[in-house]
Amino acid sequence: MKFSKIGVISNPDSTRLRHEMPQFRDVISRYPAILHRELDTIDDMLPILQSYSEQGVDLIAINGGDGSLQLAVTKLLNDQPYGELPYLTVLPAGQTNMTAGALGIHGAPSDLIDLIGRKWASGALDTQTVEMPFVGMRLTPQDETIYGAFFGTAAIVRGIYTCREKFHPMKLPSWLTHILTLGYLLCSSINPFKTDKSPMRREDVTMRFDTENHEKRPYFIVLVTTLNKLVLGMAANTDVGEGALRFLSVDYGGLNLFRALRTLIFGEPRGKLVKGFVRRKMSRLTINCACPVTLDGEMFDPTPGQPIELTASDPLKFVRVCT
Repeated sequence: MKFSKIGVISNPDSTRLRHEMPQFRDVISRYPAILHRELDTIDDMLPILQSYSEQGVDLIAINGGDGSLQLAVTKLLNDQPYGELPYLTVLPAGQTNMTAGALGIHGAPSDLIDLIGRKWASGALDTQTVEMPFVGMRLTPQDETIYGAFFGTAAIVRGIYTCREKFHPMKLPSWLTHILTLGYLLCSSINPFKTDKSPMRREDVTMRFDTENHEKRPYFIVLVTTLNKLVLGMAANTDVGEGALRFLSVDYGGLNLFRALRTLIFGEPRGKLVKGFVRRKMSRLTINCACPVTLDGEMFDPTPGQPIELTASDPLKFVRVCT
């Protein structure tokens, strides 16, 4: 794949860039043909995309975390600064970088832009294309659709808060932070003396899958994604159902969370259903809950009485550079 112009959008507030931005600026300055803009506020994203469209940039590298990518994709799909969507790549500079990991993009932003710059300058930029849709979330019928790769509620939200409050300050590697958070949540799930402040307390949720209505039920976890892999390499893919959205839920109670985790790591037992655990594909989901929800780590409070609608976008084209 040949690209005529490459543009980078950096979010200096992303976790890794708070310390590595000076190094990144130094590296990208070696490649003046690569355009580079930095976000001062989130309102800068659309003008930068419009500018890149006018300058003929056909590959945009988002230098930030999952939230930065969410913002870029939302502006590209809603405001349509491009007539035809550009190719995208990710320079993973956030704390979790779930989307970059699922796309097979790893490494420090400075190293990746150096690799891209050297190969592009020599005419040897070899890439692999991955097409991936995004989850479109509309909190109310009047709200603009927000696009991300990972939606979650119930213990997903509380797990993120727990991870940020208890383990991120330790400045451990991301994989170790995820393991510690997961272990903490597993222990909390089997605690018989749960309180209203327990991260693994029940949440009552009402859902509608495509055209199937479901009664209100208590859940530990509800998540919807377009990624094949979750944190720690756990598989989100399944052959059950049809549609671009991958749905996963864990019922409240008993050892359901342990059964679900075993299935995500080792696969589903052949020909058997896993008690308290559902994984399937779908095209649309309507969800009604009182607890906060997350889209790519950003938190949102549902409007009381207003169900949240989740759909899938058309696929976006991502590239990863072949070394």
